[in-house]
Amino acid sequence: MVDIWPFFGTRPYNQDAKNLIAPSTDHLSIENIEIFRKNNYFNYLKILNPVGQLKEKDSLLEAKTHFNEMKDNDVIKKDDLLHFYIYQIELGSHIQLGFLCLASIKDFEKKIIKPHEKIYESRKIERADQMMNLNTQIGPIYVSYPKEKNIHDLLLSKIENPPSYDFESFDNSIHRLWCVNDLKFIDELKSFMKNVSAIYIADGHHRMGAMQYINKKNQLIEKFMIAAFPSNESKIFDYNRVIKDLNGLSKDEFIETLSNNFKVEKKNYPYKPTKKNEFGMYHENQWYALEFIGSIKNSNFVDTLDINILNNFCLTKILNIKDVNNDERVRFIAGCHGLTALEKKVNENLDSVAFSIFPSEITDVIKVADNNLTMPPKSTWFDPKPLDGLVVYEFE
Repeated sequence: MVDIWPFFGTRPYNQDAKNLIAPSTDHLSIENIEIFRKNNYFNYLKILNPVGQLKEKDSLLEAKTHFNEMKDNDVIKKDDLLHFYIYQIELGSHIQLGFLCLASIKDFEKKIIKPHEKIYESRKIERADQMMNLNTQIGPIYVSYPKEKNIHDLLLSKIENPPSYDFESFDNSIHRLWCVNDLKFIDELKSFMKNVSAIYIADGHHRMGAMQYINKKNQLIEKFMIAAFPSNESKIFDYNRVIKDLNGLSKDEFIETLSNNFKVEKKNYPYKPTKKNEFGMYHENQWYALEFIGSIKNSNFVDTLDINILNNFCLTKILNIKDVNNDERVRFIAGCHGLTALEKKVNENLDSVAFSIFPSEITDVIKVADNNLTMPPKSTWFDPKPLDGLVVYEFE
């Protein structure tokens, strides 16, 4: 049983939403981030300070000053009434329909809200510092819930009306938002969500960890903002890898060793896996198809995931990468950038090698979470995603 609550959202008021929101920095180069910031004086990128770019001591003060400036100039405004916010995202032929609401930190601790990734302490504290600095959650935690017809029909009944916001974001995704304060709708949505046994974190594990951390420091903050979408509409792309070098091996030595557990076949085109246990590999201007032929002994479900097959039988065993998440030899490339992004990275450094991976499925994510297991870092790339700054939650 999942409890949810409406809230007083703070949202764009006297400015176009598309100029205020913070596009995912995974979609933007450092140069494009700076262009976006300079072209839009008021925007949330100045507040969020993309991780890894602004580490100065005064960055938190700058963020708080800009946030207050946005409020003082009525660029953003807090709603006077409690709302649920219906949220539709469209990218190409893909459409997903969900809603923004508050959920309980206690439900996360009781494993009603379930994670599938490990939460790292340093990243958790960094997110918590950002939130406590503003006393605000800028971006929702993206969750998936099992398909529920009553919820879907209820949301559909409201989107016949014109949305409050309707715009195209930086990545060409279309975002529409309906702000609903109708008490009957609020009661029905709360009631229908009580029929949902669990919801699953898709994206935002470190924000979730940060909210739990904040709650332990300040028991008055018990809720956090989520963007909830049905699992059958949550779209997952591949999350690929580029490794800086072959750990001292020649190309022939590497492929020979790899052949102990993979069938290796040259391809004359960029190779994208079409099923599980298949991988693409790019090295020295040559693409290969890899098919896993090894055996997994004493395995649990997580060991059979493609991402762990690659980790265990190649990255760790051959390339000597002990900690995929923190090894500086590893770069993660979201599948939305295509295989050309892998080629570009490898061509810049001919010692490197890239791997394209078959995308995880939402059923994998749910099975991992239900069994209290975790997937390796950067296993899933959910896209499109809810935007940071479309609706923000000022802690009450």
